[in-house]
Amino acid sequence: MEEKAIFDNFANKYDEWFETPEGRKVKELELDLLLQFVNPSPGEKMLEVGIGTGLFALEFAKRGMIVFGVEPSDKMREIAEKRGFTVKKGTGESIPFEDNSFDVVLAMTSMEFSKEPQRFVSEMKRVAKCGGRVVIAVLNLLSLYGIERRMRGLFEETVFKDAHFYTYWELEKLLAKNFGRVEVSSSVFFPPNPSERVLQYADELEKFGRKYLKPFGALLVGKGVKDVC
Repeated sequence: MEEKAIFDNFANKYDEWFETPEGRKVKELELDLLLQFVNPSPGEKMLEVGIGTGLFALEFAKRGMIVFGVEPSDKMREIAEKRGFTVKKGTGESIPFEDNSFDVVLAMTSMEFSKEPQRFVSEMKRVAKCGGRVVIAVLNLLSLYGIERRMRGLFEETVFKDAHFYTYWELEKLLAKNFGRVEVSSSVFFPPNPSERVLQYADELEKFGRKYLKPFGALLVGKGVKDVC
């Protein structure tokens, strides 16, 4: 539960960055890839592990999914609940829901804070229904954003100071241990603090990056399907 205190301190400011020009474009690109992997259908039940303020959960609710959450931070959970979500206090290592409960189980930049990632994935798989999708998004160590966040963490207190950033191959290997069918891609290929001109070409960079530079986008997204029940 170490991340609880960290995110309590940042809860009120967590969404603010996504209102900047850079943040809006990052969210747009990340959401596009998440939607491809989740493939939401109205009426499906989804659990977000580490729901935070519910910022991304809102996007899936808009598409007709019934979204629940798990969140260790009291302040984050309060914000998500005000947005209308049912959120239980807990972590990915011990998810407080029954087996075979959800069509989709998502972790969006929360597994980085787990000291037991294998248990984290096993718990996500446990609460997924047979045939359910388990989607894990993590920050990429081998990206321009990953390098910048690591450097900044050396000199100031950030939410990512003690986080474990993943590589494309590390995430792929972890998923392959737990699922027969695995897919991994990435998103956001422009550098931190981009100029207006760079943001103008962000969509073109994204198309090129997803085709030729999959291991190096800022956000890695992996999916496994629970096909052994």
